[in-house]
Amino acid sequence: MASALPIHTDPAESRETAPVSDALAAARRTYLEDPAGALAQAIHCHEMAYAVGDVGLCARARALQGAVSLHRGDLRGALDLAVEAGRLSERTGDGAAHTELAALEAQLGFFTGSYTEALRHAERAIRLADSVGDLELRVFARRATCMVFGNVAVADLTARIRELLELTIEAGNRWEEAISRNDLACNLQERGLLEEAEREIARGLEVAHGIESGNNFVLGVLHSTRADIRLLAGRPEAALQDAERSIALLTASGEPNPYVLGVTVRAEVQARMALGQFEDAQQTGEGALAWLGDRVPQTRSLILSTLAEALREAGRVEEAYDALARSAELERRAFRELSELQFSLDRATLETSAARRQSETLAARNRQLAQAHRELERRTSQLEGLEEQLRDQAERDWLTGLYNRRYLARELSRLAQERLALPLSLAVLDLDRFKSINDRFGHDVGDRVLVRVAALLGEVLRGSDMVVRSGGEEFIVLMPLTGEAPASACSERIRRAIHDEPWDQIAAGLSVTTSIGVVTTDDPADLGALVKLGDQRLYDAKHAGRDRVVGEPIR
Repeated sequence: MASALPIHTDPAESRETAPVSDALAAARRTYLEDPAGALAQAIHCHEMAYAVGDVGLCARARALQGAVSLHRGDLRGALDLAVEAGRLSERTGDGAAHTELAALEAQLGFFTGSYTEALRHAERAIRLADSVGDLELRVFARRATCMVFGNVAVADLTARIRELLELTIEAGNRWEEAISRNDLACNLQERGLLEEAEREIARGLEVAHGIESGNNFVLGVLHSTRADIRLLAGRPEAALQDAERSIALLTASGEPNPYVLGVTVRAEVQARMALGQFEDAQQTGEGALAWLGDRVPQTRSLILSTLAEALREAGRVEEAYDALARSAELERRAFRELSELQFSLDRATLETSAARRQSETLAARNRQLAQAHRELERRTSQLEGLEEQLRDQAERDWLTGLYNRRYLARELSRLAQERLALPLSLAVLDLDRFKSINDRFGHDVGDRVLVRVAALLGEVLRGSDMVVRSGGEEFIVLMPLTGEAPASACSERIRRAIHDEPWDQIAAGLSVTTSIGVVTTDDPADLGALVKLGDQRLYDAKHAGRDRVVGEPIR
């Protein structure tokens, strides 16, 4: 809530307020490395500023608290503090207060998806800092908004980063110089200049290692960026070393920045997957998710999406589908949370705006919200489409393109519930002496036989029938609305088609036959046991001499 301060609004510092201003500036320089210490200092400074009635310093203290909250991933807390800082700043001409608030609002706009507002506040923060003329404030404004300009890819991004680097060197601030060299390396990486990017990271690391204390965060960021560069350069082992080093540095304080941690975990997962360390990659991703808990769903979605992509590339489609489904749910949750946060910020902004600007502001924000809503809907639609693709892949056999046992279990459960496909028949068929085919002709021929059998089944069966490759050389055919006699006749057509196929076109001397067990039921309660009974009929067919159909209804 806004404080009722009986206070002067003159920005000129008195002997009472100068120490408070200096303490805030010091905390502002260190809050990324020591968020707990900076937060305690900001709270103390607010109390002192309130006691002497300095609105500008109160606004600066709240803005710094908001920056710490954002660094910790607490968007809601950062928004509330930004709103209070905004109400206070309306009553002061303190240039530093307005600069620090604009920088915080730029970051909040970015993290809540309001990119137009984020750019507006970022440009305003830099203009205000330049008008104040304080070198450290100019560096701070550019540092706080560099993330915004970098992620929306402004045309003059490279020039902005180099300007910031020059200012940090002029100010003699080695911490800012190191993180600015990281920004330059990211820019070079985006432009495909990987060797130059890695050289810039090396310079940044050299500078950061020269800082006597308070350098874990900057070192963690530099190693995280180098992990991404080395991944792009096809060096997963080196990338993994950097990612592990980065995570160790970021977590040393016990409260790592969740956004930096998220992209670093992504790099470690990608590196481990590239090295074939699938179980370790999953453990890394799941461990980060456990640490994040319910916070920052966007970061958790990023980690899960990375896991899903890597698992999919490794051929572990079912696990990829599960990870992607969780990612899609987190995206939907993030969309809801961001919409609520944007609404809260809109309402607070309107309350503190002049009456003549309220309608214009509301219309502009509504357009931005509609644009953000469309973008999030598009992303959710893409995720759901990919989720559907992965579900289909997870339920299909990679070799033949037929459905697999996972699909069969789901389909039997659906048929049992709907009770609309009765009578239902099921045929279990197994290629006779298939192992000897692999042993005699090789596994490549065996695979070609399986693919051809799948095609023959598609030619012989009706459109309503469903075919599953249940494993190895075994196939299952579901025949809805089919009684015992037509099911046996259909199975005989299958047997004959496989028997009569000119297999010597695949390999000279090759012949293939199949044994088939058929079961039929009118009772939906029997569907769970249907496959087991079909296996028994198949066994009877094998025992009777192979290359035959054995059918018997369930009694």
